[in-house]
Amino acid sequence: MKNKIGVGVITCNREGFFKECINSIKGVDTLIVVNDGEAYSSDAYPDTVKEVIQHTQNKCVGISKNEALRFLIQDDVDHLFLVEDDMLIKNPDVFNQYIKTAQESGIWHLNFGYHGPANKRNGVKSPRQIVEYGNGVEVALNPNCVGSFSYYLRGVIKHVGYMDERFKNAWEHVEHTHKIIKAGLHPPFWWFADVANSDEYINELACSEVNSTIRKDEGWTKNMREGMAWYRHKHGAGPTETPDTSPDEVMKILESIEANYAKKVS
Repeated sequence: MKNKIGVGVITCNREGFFKECINSIKGVDTLIVVNDGEAYSSDAYPDTVKEVIQHTQNKCVGISKNEALRFLIQDDVDHLFLVEDDMLIKNPDVFNQYIKTAQESGIWHLNFGYHGPANKRNGVKSPRQIVEYGNGVEVALNPNCVGSFSYYLRGVIKHVGYMDERFKNAWEHVEHTHKIIKAGLHPPFWWFADVANSDEYINELACSEVNSTIRKDEGWTKNMREGMAWYRHKHGAGPTETPDTSPDEVMKILESIEANYAKKVS
């Protein structure tokens, strides 16, 4: 397998956070930025950035992430990472660790689970289960899907397509992961996969609930409601209404993913 690594950073009106984020990303083959807000100063972009896609008007996070994914695929990237601007890379080996975890488990889409409080209890990460795969690899299965740092093998995007751009700043990454689940390439809903010790590699610059530019938008509640209705139309149930899967069935699905991933994403 080729190992060209690409990162797309998504930013909007948070130049301070963005500078810290982009300068923490080291050792990748292609680094691009999609700026969905006001233009930043020229010194915001280090020389390692290959391309800046600057929007003249706000388009939304789903469109921005799709633009990043398309650019990376066109640049012949094999391992695609999406990073939102309030994430900080603590260990530059993070990208190799995610790829190694995918190679051992056969789960070629992983989401960092610990941005904000969704997968924490009293501020401490609280996965539903840790699964050991050997070779130093463990996968954490979390109850909630967080989209601030996401990994995809190129073939996953080719297999299931891009994010649905009818979702506007709400549910797009959850629904996209749901499609990957339905394709048999990821554990069931409510069991979202991450590198077990991902918090040793990644940190949040700020809690998403407090500093999100999206949540401050007066139309955010409307977007959430309309997105929920579209999600329900597509899948027969909204994301919060999706049935859970028993731990025993989850283990069977993980075994199937590990055994069959290669032919599914080729």
